Amino acid sequence: MIDMHCDVLMKLWEEPHKSFSDDDLHISYNKWLNSPVQVQYFAIFVPPETSQDYFQSALEMIDLFHEKIIKPYPGIKWVQTKEEVEALSPHEKGAVLTLEGCHVIGEDLMKLRTLLRLGVRAVGLTWNNVNALSGTCVEDEELGLTTLGKAAVKTINEYNAFVDCSHLSPAGIDDVLELADRPMISHSNAKAIYQHERNISDQQLKQFFEQKAPVGITFVPYFTAKDGVNIEDLLNHINHMYELGGRDSISFGSDFDGMSETIQGLEDIEAVRNLYHKLAHHYSSDDVYRMRYDNAVRFL
Repeated sequence: MIDMHCDVLMKLWEEPHKSFSDDDLHISYNKWLNSPVQVQYFAIFVPPETSQDYFQSALEMIDLFHEKIIKPYPGIKWVQTKEEVEALSPHEKGAVLTLEGCHVIGEDLMKLRTLLRLGVRAVGLTWNNVNALSGTCVEDEELGLTTLGKAAVKTINEYNAFVDCSHLSPAGIDDVLELADRPMISHSNAKAIYQHERNISDQQLKQFFEQKAPVGITFVPYFTAKDGVNIEDLLNHINHMYELGGRDSISFGSDFDGMSETIQGLEDIEAVRNLYHKLAHHYSSDDVYRMRYDNAVRFL
């Protein structure tokens, strides 16, 4: 399985004493080894409220990615392309770098190019806070991509990277769908199933499905259902997207280590096997293969 979003790097950055072997993380080395997830995307997310320099903090997280995740564990490989993912042996794990929120670049596309050159393979244009590129799903929902935002998408296209629309304003998503070579949604659910500002409307989901762009179902309980959220509630979102035409798009983006609560039965990366078993009961082996692997890696 491929998981297109987690916030382990933020946890390691916020708590410098912590290592990737600490099992209080949703995703730790040992938990990952014992999970069905072969490829994990690691997001660079700098909390906007930090008093530290945003771009310097992003660089520090890239350093942590290499020093605390890649370097100490020979079985973890830094992967950037589909070919590198496919070259992984069954006992190896692949790690991909992504960016969540372009507030870290300010108004400087050189900083964006630097992060792309350092191996970032998917760029989330915003988090929940408005920045110089676009409005968000929380602030200024009617504000689409600015001139700088459109130039950023062009830059991301030049590096063959994904433009991630999770957290983006609906107007911004419309703009991305017109401009991006590789649009994606890393970690959002279906608004038709549960009304939450972080979820995506059917109208926009259909546009991603038409492009066979990855749409990552997320495990955040408060994006999934109201109370006592379990895997069946998550399946409601998967089933809805499948019936809407998402067979070649449905993927997964857990948001592990970026949430305060978890779905019952999906408490950490090891528990992802519970979801895998549920999918196998509901869908054909070909459909499950697409959801857990092929849809996420196809355009990497």
